[in-house]
Amino acid sequence: MSPAGGAEAWRGSVPLQDNWEPVTPLPRSVYTSGVAMSALAPGFLVAAPPLGDPNFDRSVVLMAAHGEEGAFGWVINGREVMTLSELLVRADVATKPPALSGSVRVGGPVSPEQVWLVYREQHRFDDIEDQFEIGPGVLACASRRVLEVIAEGVVPASLFGVIGYAGWAPGQLENEIRGGAWLPVDLKVGLVFDVPREELWQRAYESAGTTPMAFSSRVGLA
Repeated sequence: MSPAGGAEAWRGSVPLQDNWEPVTPLPRSVYTSGVAMSALAPGFLVAAPPLGDPNFDRSVVLMAAHGEEGAFGWVINGREVMTLSELLVRADVATKPPALSGSVRVGGPVSPEQVWLVYREQHRFDDIEDQFEIGPGVLACASRRVLEVIAEGVVPASLFGVIGYAGWAPGQLENEIRGGAWLPVDLKVGLVFDVPREELWQRAYESAGTTPMAFSSRVGLA
Protein backbone atom coordinates (compact mmCIF):
# COMPACT_ATOMS: atom_id res chain seq x y z
CA MET A 1 0.00 0.00 0.00
CA SER A 2 1.30 3.45 -0.87
CA PRO A 3 -1.16 6.18 0.22
CA ALA A 4 1.44 8.83 -0.50
CA GLY A 5 0.64 8.36 -4.17
CA GLY A 6 -1.98 11.07 -3.84
CA ALA A 7 0.43 13.65 -2.47
CA GLU A 8 0.51 15.70 -5.64
CA ALA A 9 -3.27 15.70 -6.00
CA TRP A 10 -3.81 16.82 -2.38
CA ARG A 11 -1.14 19.36 -1.61
CA GLY A 12 -1.63 19.51 2.15
CA SER A 13 -2.84 22.08 4.63
CA VAL A 14 -1.00 24.65 6.67
CA PRO A 15 2.66 24.12 7.69
CA LEU A 16 2.97 23.50 11.41
CA GLN A 17 5.86 25.95 11.77
CA ASP A 18 5.34 28.51 9.05
CA ASN A 19 3.23 31.62 8.52
CA TRP A 20 -0.06 29.71 8.90
CA GLU A 21 -1.77 31.57 6.09
CA PRO A 22 -4.90 29.78 4.82
CA VAL A 23 -4.26 27.75 1.68
CA THR A 24 -6.32 25.52 -0.58
CA PRO A 25 -5.45 21.91 0.28
CA LEU A 26 -8.25 20.46 -1.85
CA PRO A 27 -9.66 21.43 -5.26
CA ARG A 28 -11.80 24.55 -5.08
CA SER A 29 -14.79 22.51 -6.25
CA VAL A 30 -14.76 20.77 -2.88
CA TYR A 31 -15.22 24.06 -1.07
CA THR A 32 -17.78 25.51 -3.45
CA SER A 33 -19.93 22.38 -3.35
CA GLY A 34 -19.95 22.47 0.46
CA VAL A 35 -19.54 18.71 0.94
CA ALA A 36 -17.21 16.31 -0.83
CA MET A 37 -19.78 13.75 -1.96
CA SER A 38 -18.96 10.38 -3.46
CA ALA A 39 -19.45 6.72 -2.69
CA LEU A 40 -16.59 6.88 -0.16
CA ALA A 41 -16.65 10.49 1.06
CA PRO A 42 -17.94 11.51 3.46
CA GLY A 43 -17.42 8.26 5.32
CA PHE A 44 -14.85 6.07 7.05
CA LEU A 45 -12.32 3.57 5.84
CA VAL A 46 -11.67 0.94 8.49
CA ALA A 47 -8.44 -1.00 8.13
CA ALA A 48 -8.60 -4.78 7.73
CA PRO A 49 -6.67 -6.90 10.24
CA PRO A 50 -3.78 -7.08 9.61
CA LEU A 51 -3.39 -4.46 6.90
CA GLY A 52 0.32 -5.02 6.38
CA ASP A 53 1.21 -1.31 6.52
CA PRO A 54 2.40 0.08 9.89
CA ASN A 55 1.08 3.52 8.92
CA PHE A 56 -2.47 2.16 8.95
CA ASP A 57 -2.58 -0.71 11.44
CA ARG A 58 -6.05 -0.68 13.09
CA SER A 59 -6.71 2.71 11.52
CA VAL A 60 -9.97 4.50 10.95
CA VAL A 61 -9.68 7.08 8.17
CA LEU A 62 -12.13 9.98 7.96
CA MET A 63 -12.58 10.46 4.23
CA ALA A 64 -12.71 14.08 3.10
CA ALA A 65 -12.83 13.68 -0.69
CA HIS A 66 -12.89 10.95 -3.32
CA GLY A 67 -13.19 11.31 -7.06
CA GLU A 68 -11.42 11.21 -10.40
CA GLU A 69 -8.39 13.06 -8.98
CA GLY A 70 -7.88 10.53 -6.19
CA ALA A 71 -8.82 10.44 -2.53
CA PHE A 72 -7.90 12.26 0.64
CA GLY A 73 -8.56 11.74 4.36
CA TRP A 74 -7.14 11.63 7.87
CA VAL A 75 -6.49 8.81 10.29
CA ILE A 76 -8.50 9.94 13.31
CA ASN A 77 -7.34 7.30 15.79
CA GLY A 78 -3.64 7.75 15.17
CA ARG A 79 -0.94 8.08 17.79
CA GLU A 80 -1.14 11.24 19.89
CA VAL A 81 1.96 13.40 19.32
CA MET A 82 1.21 16.50 21.36
CA THR A 83 -1.54 18.29 23.25
CA LEU A 84 -3.58 21.10 21.78
CA SER A 85 -1.86 23.43 24.26
CA GLU A 86 1.56 22.39 22.96
CA LEU A 87 0.38 22.99 19.38
CA LEU A 88 -0.49 26.59 20.23
CA VAL A 89 3.04 27.15 21.55
CA ARG A 90 4.72 25.46 18.56
CA ALA A 91 2.66 27.58 16.20
CA ASP A 92 3.71 30.75 18.07
CA VAL A 93 0.12 31.52 19.01
CA ALA A 94 0.81 31.24 22.75
CA THR A 95 4.03 31.83 24.69
CA LYS A 96 3.30 29.07 27.23
CA PRO A 97 0.88 26.12 27.14
CA PRO A 98 -2.60 27.27 28.17
CA ALA A 99 -4.88 25.04 30.24
CA LEU A 100 -6.76 23.39 27.37
CA SER A 101 -7.94 19.86 26.75
CA GLY A 102 -7.55 18.14 23.40
CA SER A 103 -4.85 16.30 21.50
CA VAL A 104 -3.08 16.29 18.14
CA ARG A 105 -2.79 12.92 16.39
CA VAL A 106 -0.91 11.46 13.45
CA GLY A 107 -3.33 11.86 10.55
CA GLY A 108 -1.33 10.03 7.91
CA PRO A 109 2.11 9.60 6.34
CA VAL A 110 1.85 12.43 3.78
CA SER A 111 3.08 15.95 4.73
CA PRO A 112 3.66 15.27 8.44
CA GLU A 113 4.57 18.94 8.99
CA GLN A 114 1.01 20.06 8.24
CA VAL A 115 -1.94 20.23 10.60
CA TRP A 116 -5.75 20.37 10.43
CA LEU A 117 -8.27 20.93 13.21
CA VAL A 118 -11.45 18.82 13.24
CA TYR A 119 -14.58 19.84 15.16
CA ARG A 120 -18.38 19.68 15.16
CA GLU A 121 -20.36 21.72 12.63
CA GLN A 122 -22.34 23.37 15.43
CA HIS A 123 -19.11 25.02 16.57
CA ARG A 124 -18.37 26.73 13.27
CA PHE A 125 -16.25 29.84 13.83
CA ASP A 126 -17.58 33.22 12.73
CA ASP A 127 -15.65 35.17 10.08
CA ILE A 128 -13.12 32.41 9.34
CA GLU A 129 -12.82 31.24 5.75
CA ASP A 130 -12.21 27.71 4.43
CA GLN A 131 -13.97 25.78 7.16
CA PHE A 132 -14.39 22.63 5.12
CA GLU A 133 -17.52 20.55 5.73
CA ILE A 134 -16.36 16.94 5.64
CA GLY A 135 -19.94 15.72 5.95
CA PRO A 136 -23.04 16.49 7.98
CA GLY A 137 -21.91 17.59 11.43
CA VAL A 138 -18.14 17.52 10.86
CA LEU A 139 -15.88 20.44 9.94
CA ALA A 140 -12.14 20.76 9.37
CA CYS A 141 -10.01 23.87 9.03
CA ALA A 142 -6.33 24.71 8.56
CA SER A 143 -6.49 28.45 9.23
CA ARG A 144 -4.12 30.01 11.74
CA ARG A 145 -7.04 32.17 12.81
CA VAL A 146 -8.72 29.14 14.39
CA LEU A 147 -5.71 28.64 16.66
CA GLU A 148 -5.76 32.32 17.58
CA VAL A 149 -9.42 32.07 18.59
CA ILE A 150 -8.71 28.91 20.59
CA ALA A 151 -5.85 30.69 22.39
CA GLU A 152 -8.37 33.36 23.39
CA GLY A 153 -10.36 30.69 25.21
CA VAL A 154 -12.96 29.68 22.61
CA VAL A 155 -12.41 25.92 22.38
CA PRO A 156 -15.08 23.80 20.66
CA ALA A 157 -15.98 20.66 22.57
CA SER A 158 -14.35 17.51 21.16
CA LEU A 159 -11.97 19.47 18.88
CA PHE A 160 -8.78 17.60 17.96
CA GLY A 161 -5.89 18.10 15.57
CA VAL A 162 -4.41 15.81 12.92
CA ILE A 163 -0.88 16.09 11.54
CA GLY A 164 -0.29 14.71 8.07
CA TYR A 165 -2.88 12.99 5.90
CA ALA A 166 -3.56 9.96 3.75
CA GLY A 167 -3.79 10.46 -0.02
CA TRP A 168 -4.44 8.05 -2.87
CA ALA A 169 -3.80 8.42 -6.59
CA PRO A 170 -6.70 7.93 -9.04
CA GLY A 171 -7.95 4.35 -8.85
CA GLN A 172 -5.53 3.35 -6.11
CA LEU A 173 -8.01 3.29 -3.25
CA GLU A 174 -10.59 1.38 -5.27
CA ASN A 175 -8.00 -1.33 -5.94
CA GLU A 176 -7.12 -1.55 -2.26
CA ILE A 177 -10.79 -1.92 -1.31
CA ARG A 178 -11.28 -4.65 -3.90
CA GLY A 179 -8.26 -6.39 -2.38
CA GLY A 180 -9.91 -6.37 1.04
CA ALA A 181 -7.61 -3.80 2.67
CA TRP A 182 -10.43 -1.49 3.79
CA LEU A 183 -14.03 -1.67 4.93
CA PRO A 184 -15.99 1.45 3.85
CA VAL A 185 -18.36 2.59 6.62
CA ASP A 186 -20.95 5.37 6.66
CA LEU A 187 -20.00 8.57 8.44
CA LYS A 188 -21.29 8.79 12.00
CA VAL A 189 -20.55 11.97 13.94
CA GLY A 190 -20.52 10.13 17.26
CA LEU A 191 -17.67 7.92 16.09
CA VAL A 192 -15.58 10.97 15.18
CA PHE A 193 -15.99 12.82 18.46
CA ASP A 194 -17.46 10.63 21.21
CA VAL A 195 -15.52 7.34 21.07
CA PRO A 196 -12.13 7.02 22.79
CA ARG A 197 -9.31 6.85 20.25
CA GLU A 198 -8.17 3.41 21.37
CA GLU A 199 -11.71 1.97 20.95
CA LEU A 200 -12.54 3.51 17.61
CA TRP A 201 -11.35 0.72 15.30
CA GLN A 202 -13.49 -1.93 17.02
CA ARG A 203 -16.47 0.39 17.36
CA ALA A 204 -16.33 1.31 13.67
CA TYR A 205 -16.66 -2.38 12.77
CA GLU A 206 -19.56 -2.73 15.19
CA SER A 207 -21.31 0.25 13.59
CA ALA A 208 -21.17 -1.64 10.27
CA GLY A 209 -22.71 -4.71 11.88
CA THR A 210 -19.59 -6.87 11.66
CA THR A 211 -16.30 -7.66 13.39
CA PRO A 212 -12.68 -7.52 12.19
CA MET A 213 -12.48 -11.32 12.08
CA ALA A 214 -15.75 -11.67 10.20
CA PHE A 215 -14.67 -9.10 7.63
CA SER A 216 -11.27 -10.76 7.16
CA SER A 217 -12.93 -14.14 6.68
CA ARG A 218 -15.37 -12.74 4.15
CA VAL A 219 -12.64 -11.20 1.98
CA GLY A 220 -10.28 -14.13 2.41
CA LEU A 221 -7.70 -12.44 4.66
CA ALA A 222 -8.08 -14.58 7.74
